[in-house]
Amino acid sequence: MRTAELEYLPLLERRGDDCFARVSTLLPALGLQPTAVSVDEFIGQVKRLAARLPEAGYTINLCDNRYLFTLGFCAALVRGQTNLLPQNRAPATQTLLREQYPNSYVLHAGLDNLITPCPAFNLNQIDLRGEPECDVPHIAASQLAAIAFTSGSTGQPKANLKPWHTFVTSSRMNAQAMLGDDYREQLRFALATVPAQHMWGLETSLLLPLFSRLCISDARPLFPLDVAQALQPLPAPRLLISTPVHLRALVHSGVAMPPVKQILCATAPLSQDLAQAAESCFAGELIEVYGCSEVGSMARRRSAQTDLWQLFDGLELAQDLSVIRGSHLPQEQPLQDRIETADGRHFRLLGRSDDMIEIAGKRGSLVEMNKLLLATPGVVDGVVFMPDAGQQTVTRPVALVVGTDITKQQLSARFAAHLDPVFMPRPLLMVDALPREENGKLPRAKLLAFYHKLRNK
Repeated sequence: MRTAELEYLPLLERRGDDCFARVSTLLPALGLQPTAVSVDEFIGQVKRLAARLPEAGYTINLCDNRYLFTLGFCAALVRGQTNLLPQNRAPATQTLLREQYPNSYVLHAGLDNLITPCPAFNLNQIDLRGEPECDVPHIAASQLAAIAFTSGSTGQPKANLKPWHTFVTSSRMNAQAMLGDDYREQLRFALATVPAQHMWGLETSLLLPLFSRLCISDARPLFPLDVAQALQPLPAPRLLISTPVHLRALVHSGVAMPPVKQILCATAPLSQDLAQAAESCFAGELIEVYGCSEVGSMARRRSAQTDLWQLFDGLELAQDLSVIRGSHLPQEQPLQDRIETADGRHFRLLGRSDDMIEIAGKRGSLVEMNKLLLATPGVVDGVVFMPDAGQQTVTRPVALVVGTDITKQQLSARFAAHLDPVFMPRPLLMVDALPREENGKLPRAKLLAFYHKLRNK
């Protein structure tokens, strides 16, 4: 038997004549024409791009178009390079990655705020058109395919190493768990509102199309009307990939949405009320996915019907439910959440250990406070959190709220009707928007900086 170092795994497992992507953006690299790209055409473009990439060990992929990002990601693999997946495209992030990974270059499609001096490759300055290729490239199983970084929600971003064999195995697991047993037979057409650089977007809008019959749109609409217009031309069965924050905005917009067969949602807890409203809005089934950057997706549930999560096949809970284990993972990973389970395969989330707070000898849950806030009519977005301890004797929760047709007095009355007085958010501030990242998450550092800026005005 070959050792892991000598094993090679395919770049993708798809029929050559399948539709791989629908490109609606006018991209110079593809000839400035909207087009449907077949699997064979995609393979040809990947090989042509791989042959043109600079010599380096790492690729900082800053392409904002989903299809170009996918091309760059796969071409880097074929070239034997590792994809660095930054949280954003800010110059400070570029500088940090270049310092940590000096043998790297930036792959982009016309980005203006590139740092200097830095090797850069503009994908849109070349022509990738040419003959289709049916010979699927194979990648060394042990090759470090990507380095993903945690969002910083609970601390400083941390590098998570992703060998190619991990991505291949997890993608097959994800396809079966998210799409069903017919993921190799049924061709679906997907629209994602999440960025491809983050793990949730990477797993669903880049890796799923490589290992299941999923044709991904390159569009990434933001506003509700844009989402409806991007979904409409996609053939059935349609799939929508999104987040709770975005789904809430879509559901409450009043815009009529085209029907979708399935919604995949992750990155933050989803209430049953919002899940039911989303299923009604889109006339399809919503599957919520639980995961983390270290492991990727690991469990699913039909949130409109149950609060029980079902662990993906190939994963198991160990050490008194404190770690997750899988043969494809580089090592066991500690879970950041507390869980309870009856059979080892189905579980409930009890929240993170730091979600429980104690004030004046009483214990409360930030998770429950946030559920209460986000279930309040008129609240578009919001968060309840504990600020850093200051000079005051007692640190109390803070609420930042984005709302329509609701006042601070009404919100205070809502909290007062459900919370012990010691847990009443103080202060409660109305804001225009929260400093969420592109994937909908709220890193604590950003949240605290935003809060202190508000307080210092």
